[in-house]
Amino acid sequence: MRLALVIGCLMFASGCVMHTRAPPPRPPPPPQRPVAMTYKEAVNLGFNQCRSRGYECRLKDADRKGRDVWRVKFHAFARGARGHLHLDFDAYSRSLLRVDEKVKARRHDWDDDDDRRGRGHGKKKGHARRDD
Repeated sequence: MRLALVIGCLMFASGCVMHTRAPPPRPPPPPQRPVAMTYKEAVNLGFNQCRSRGYECRLKDADRKGRDVWRVKFHAFARGARGHLHLDFDAYSRSLLRVDEKVKARRHDWDDDDDRRGRGHGKKKGHARRDD
């Protein structure tokens, strides 16, 4: 009986002894990919840029060039001037990449030789035989 008790105790003791190890640490999750700018966000950023330059703006077009660039185009108006403003934004960082700004003042020609539309005749274009 003693022998059975000793064997039982040894079996019980060997089974109860557990070696605990902490599980290996999980690798950190990958950084989240930044979310691309939406159409509405691109247009709003464009309007903010246009207004900050002192123009009254009317949206002409907004589209995405490739995967990373939003191009937003405006008709731009200022007192006595008009033209266009084209803006390129990075779709992920939302930074302004390029500006194409062509807003020019309207010219008024007050010469006496104006035609009915109020404009002068301007320079001759081309070459005529009688000019030689």
